[in-house]
Amino acid sequence: MSKYIVVVFDDAKAAYEGARAVGKLDYEGSLAVYEGAVISKGKDGKVRVQEAVEEGPVGWAAGMMLGSLIGVLGGPAGVLAGAAAGSLSGLMFDIGDAGVNDQFLDDVAGRLTPGKYAVVADIDEGWTAPLDTRMEALGGTVFRSWRIDVEDEQIDRDIEATARELDELEADWKKATGEAKAELKARVDATKQRLEALKDRAQKKVESLKEQSNARVKKLDEQIAKAKADFKTKLEKTRAETKADYEKRIAKLEKARKLTAEALA
Repeated sequence: MSKYIVVVFDDAKAAYEGARAVGKLDYEGSLAVYEGAVISKGKDGKVRVQEAVEEGPVGWAAGMMLGSLIGVLGGPAGVLAGAAAGSLSGLMFDIGDAGVNDQFLDDVAGRLTPGKYAVVADIDEGWTAPLDTRMEALGGTVFRSWRIDVEDEQIDRDIEATARELDELEADWKKATGEAKAELKARVDATKQRLEALKDRAQKKVESLKEQSNARVKKLDEQIAKAKADFKTKLEKTRAETKADYEKRIAKLEKARKLTAEALA
């Protein structure tokens, strides 16, 4: 389970220096950066993505998970994606998607006021001192939150509940007569459609999790190869835990997909 960091700066120059410093820590093997971007908050309260993907100061890629966090940071006013942020065009704004709690968002919002800039990233780090020291030297305020993905758990619960509902409706439909039977048949069909949609959603999530797992394990392998002994040991443990976690989540979703197939058969 990785962390989100948001480092708030008073101006753009300091934020870009902060982004380069985070990139250097990644290069040195002091931490692992999975996604990153520089954002600003305008006077209108909207968040703009200043740098992302190859145009960014450290060559980061800001994907959908980080995009969800950025969307939430934009609040009700939303987000304006900058020219360099084409990959963030599908930003989502749900706290559940972002994988953070409201206290973290409140803390960041209290500091990320209009006119301020921030470095946002999804990282793994061995200890907090290297990042804190460099960011504080540049005038940055660091906020951290463990990233928790709850979408697959929600899909699993929705499939279980919908499959149970379908079983009950089909049992009632078989016993019903007349108009009641026709009404129940319509409800059975509608529930089957919802279950099919959940099956598709589970499949897409499985594909997404496999992609994330491969990318994160590859990144951790790169960092392990150049990390110092103490951090290397932690990264090796993180790699094993990350791989096991993704395999467990994927297996659970595959089981849920099997349940939908059985319910729809």
